[in-house]
Amino acid sequence: MQTLITVVLLVVSIGLAVAGQIAMKAGMNDVTKVDPKTHVAAQPLKMNDFKHPITLVKRVFKDGPWAVGGIILYAISALFWFVVLSRTSLSVAYPMVAAGYVVVVLYSKYVFNEQVKMIAWVGLAFIVVGVIITAQGLPAKQPEVKPKAAVVQTAQQKAPEVNGGASHDK
Repeated sequence: MQTLITVVLLVVSIGLAVAGQIAMKAGMNDVTKVDPKTHVAAQPLKMNDFKHPITLVKRVFKDGPWAVGGIILYAISALFWFVVLSRTSLSVAYPMVAAGYVVVVLYSKYVFNEQVKMIAWVGLAFIVVGVIITAQGLPAKQPEVKPKAAVVQTAQQKAPEVNGGASHDK
């Protein structure tokens, strides 16, 4: 049952992160006035925009509320990620995040109408195979077994004396 709960938490975390990325992209398309046919931004962000961060934040809030929503989803995703990391090994959990890449590329292709090259599809196929192998091949985190206080006290009582028990009274 614990494993099922961990998997559900992992899927929720990855799903929220994916939704956050998609929302941020949709919002930034609005902020930068991306042409849906050419995918070219009429007003792309520039390094100068970072000289006035308050103005940039206001621009994003005004023109790209989806981007703000995406940041919030991404932050909520991180909270679920904390729970996942407390329940399983990073070496098991983190490779599963790659499954989100596949969803993002599919969404980019079929919703944002972005061009995805054949080599990218090949790479995604490798990612899927890697995620499957990782999910099957790595052990889950073993719970730590901490000794009880009584066991420690018993071990201390049975420890040999340093001077061999001889008395130095003369």
